[in-house]
Amino acid sequence: MKLVSRQFGEVDYVEENILHFSAGLIGFETFQRYLLINSDEEIFYWLVSVDEPEIVFPLFPVKLLQSEYPAVENSEEFAIVRLAKEPSDITVNLKAPLYVNMQEKKGFQKILDSDIFPIDYKLFIQEEG
Repeated sequence: MKLVSRQFGEVDYVEENILHFSAGLIGFETFQRYLLINSDEEIFYWLVSVDEPEIVFPLFPVKLLQSEYPAVENSEEFAIVRLAKEPSDITVNLKAPLYVNMQEKKGFQKILDSDIFPIDYKLFIQEEG
């Protein structure tokens, strides 16, 4: 099968690679089937809707930021990225992570009930100088 988007062009995939988010994502509840795209050269993952390929969420693995982050067994935690022109303005949403179980090809989004995890955590810290 092929997925066609402006950002990625044509992407070949098989049905077994589709991740199912049964409740969708916040604000995108009707879109439940996604592909997770990553290359070794990029720091971001890309969650692309199979049903509407122009809906793309940049993701960042939370384990690279915080080792004590709330985990879900057999799942990897991802934060949705808010991209910006200036790297110092790029943030990740640690308040509403995505949990992805790659073996079962299932995922869900959860709002964490804690003020410890901000919606706009700066991904890159600009050094003074």
